[in-house]
Amino acid sequence: MEPDPSYWSGRRVCVTGGTGLLGFQIVRELLNAGARPVVLSLAPHPVHPLNGMGNVDRIVGDIRDPQLVRQVIPSCDVVFHTAGVVAVWGPGLKHIHDVHVGGTRNVLAAASPGTRIVHTSSVVTVGGSPERTLRDEGSPFPSRRLPIDYVHAKREAERIALDAAGAGQDVVVTNPAFLVGPEDYERSLMGRFCRRYWRGQIPIAPPGGFNFIDARDAARGHLLAAEHGQAGRRYILGGENLSFPEFMALLAKVGGLQPRAVPTAPWWTLAALSRGAEVRALLTREHPYPAWQHVLLNRFYWFYRSDRAERELGFTHRPLASCLRDTYAWCTGWNHLKVRGLSRWWMRPHPAQERAIPAPHTEPSHARTQRP
Repeated sequence: MEPDPSYWSGRRVCVTGGTGLLGFQIVRELLNAGARPVVLSLAPHPVHPLNGMGNVDRIVGDIRDPQLVRQVIPSCDVVFHTAGVVAVWGPGLKHIHDVHVGGTRNVLAAASPGTRIVHTSSVVTVGGSPERTLRDEGSPFPSRRLPIDYVHAKREAERIALDAAGAGQDVVVTNPAFLVGPEDYERSLMGRFCRRYWRGQIPIAPPGGFNFIDARDAARGHLLAAEHGQAGRRYILGGENLSFPEFMALLAKVGGLQPRAVPTAPWWTLAALSRGAEVRALLTREHPYPAWQHVLLNRFYWFYRSDRAERELGFTHRPLASCLRDTYAWCTGWNHLKVRGLSRWWMRPHPAQERAIPAPHTEPSHARTQRP
């Protein structure tokens, strides 16, 4: 099912965090449906296409600022609250709770009566499993405590949103899976993983597995949730469930690559590597891989089913291979995928596959040598 233009035409719709991988795709969907998007976010990267979109109202600011939020939210008919920090290391952990929990409280407090609010949560609030078990919205959260800041911040923010729905606000919760896709200008967590792998910088596969969804499909699911979702209900927006060895094999395939070997590392090996990676990150100021909280995530399978969203919203998703081909093409067009040193020997082109991937058409040609 596609979003209904008759529902969106002329509506003023706020997207918090509209520069991110998901938020920006929601903005695109809104424009296609005839809505009038308002983006409340931190300043986008200089080459972000949002900078050139005259048909989008942009307000630069912090979701933690209640006064700013009160200036923007009340005039909107629908609010997509996607703003948040996805951090597993470093400075982001210091304010991850304030952004997710405090930002959610600010949005709910500022919304006018009757405003439909779609709160973007995450599948991590549903929990993971040590086995390849499919979980859904009704699965109990595992009793075992996961010392992962992002999980706890998202769970608390989701609880606040659902409590608001119970008190009479028109709030729907979406739980998108792990996002991948092109136009990743803000360098999402999974986007960084894909680029590292294609550059030959991840020679071992972590244990566990994720449910992967194209951000464009998740964005369409958000609009469908606004149109058809039941207040106080949450909807998993998932795609394909793959272990990391399976996911990395698919990454290699879409890139026409043939790594010499990709052994699966036990979690304790990654735990040791994470300590060294985090020390190195302090010196280089780059995101470490793996970070300690990466390792904790990889101890589980985060596998899900999206039956409720498919049944009640009409949600569907494209094949993950198609998504990753588009992502590879976009990264290639932006010159993200230079392979250097020993990685060129390890991550070799597949001899039987001819690759002729065109540069994506959404970026200006003069910017393709830059690194957003």
